[in-house]
Amino acid sequence: MMKYVIGGNWKMKRGIQDSIDVAKEMVNELEKYDNIEIFIAPSYTSLRDLAKIFEGTNIKLAAQNMHEKDKGSYTGEISPVWLKDCGCEYVILGHSERRRVYNESSERINEKVLKALEIGLKPVLCVGESAEERNNGQAEEINGTQLEVSLKEVSSEQIQNFVIAYEPVWAINSRALNPVGEIRAATRKEAEEMHNFIRNWLVNQYGDEIGNSIPLQYGGSVDKDNCKKFFTVDNINGGLVGTASIKATDFEPIVGTASELMK
Repeated sequence: MMKYVIGGNWKMKRGIQDSIDVAKEMVNELEKYDNIEIFIAPSYTSLRDLAKIFEGTNIKLAAQNMHEKDKGSYTGEISPVWLKDCGCEYVILGHSERRRVYNESSERINEKVLKALEIGLKPVLCVGESAEERNNGQAEEINGTQLEVSLKEVSSEQIQNFVIAYEPVWAINSRALNPVGEIRAATRKEAEEMHNFIRNWLVNQYGDEIGNSIPLQYGGSVDKDNCKKFFTVDNINGGLVGTASIKATDFEPIVGTASELMK
């Protein structure tokens, strides 16, 4: 059975001292789950502090984004080299908030992917369709194109360092992405269908052995009450958790559910 990968994306919701306090709680609450791969993506300003707290524990450090260049005149950006120096092992790339709010194209995400691999960061590549695209029957087309372009020139050896996260735009608890209407998690059937599609795409691209070895996360309003319905789907190997990851008391039951399913 593939090891579950559970990630927490804190977005812009925790300051430095908040992050330190919660990180210490996370270490205490999650240290018993040594059969799960866990990463936390705090704000950039908290990375060095959390690297010290997570050192020697089962929690890995992740970045929420990065620039595709090592350095240069890029006001407000963050170098992947600095992220590596801070202790990051993972970097989230292609999150829907980056794609939709900041208009990052799959071509640019591909540049970031290739740079992350060069630096030695493990990409958590996010893909996902909007409600309009799903309603128009374009979900597979959109996700397939995002995968194809974002993974251009990624070799069979390199893809084994990836986590792929399916995050439907309409399921992400963000009014920046979903200014009106209901925000809901995907149904089990919706998640299963798209994860099967992504798995088949990877197998077609990289072959059975490698394509079936890449962890697939579901993301989008994951919480302690609904995580089990996702984690028991064959091609879902973990979760990318937003709001429910910023408190240890909310995140621990999610990790615990995954850990129990591994037994």
